[in-house]
Amino acid sequence: MLALLGLVACSKTSDNLYAGIANPPLVEARLHTVTLATDNSKVFEELQSSGYVYVKFSSNYPASHSVEASLWSVPEQVAWAAVHFKAPGAAGVDVRVLKMALAASSRVGDSATETAFFRNVLGTDVPAWPAAVKQTDKVRVQVWTYLVPDILLANKRLRESGIPVVFDPEEITTAYLGVHKTMAIRSPHGTIVELVQK
Repeated sequence: MLALLGLVACSKTSDNLYAGIANPPLVEARLHTVTLATDNSKVFEELQSSGYVYVKFSSNYPASHSVEASLWSVPEQVAWAAVHFKAPGAAGVDVRVLKMALAASSRVGDSATETAFFRNVLGTDVPAWPAAVKQTDKVRVQVWTYLVPDILLANKRLRESGIPVVFDPEEITTAYLGVHKTMAIRSPHGTIVELVQK
């Protein structure tokens, strides 16, 4: 019984962390890319049949792969083999696919907490699952990548408000995003939220 009360208390504290943020949002963020993890190739077919364009980059920046692996919580060889798809239309969200063995399903949080997190921390709605990809237990969102105007200011505001930073700001160069600064936090559902300043 005491353990149950402790869990309820933790849940309420977590709710209040996001719902009670002063002067929201902490960051002005715009969704740029969703990174999906899958253990098969069906996602590639679904994306291409829905108008997403496979993008092959001619140059590589090997030093960035170890950073991205840590940032995305995946093995380095998985980060190295990331596949990119450009969204149809100028306003679409790009998709990055990581081919990897999937662990057990990630935790499912309270929808009100998730809404408060995205609204008050990032100034956005809860991101939607990519319509082109069928939701199954063979694919999941590994990372939501958002563009922010100032990553050092974002880092400062997040820390001052008690939002745990799981990857400190670092500057890297990738063929996909060029020279950029990146950092990460986690949503209440456990999904990595990557913040990028280009």
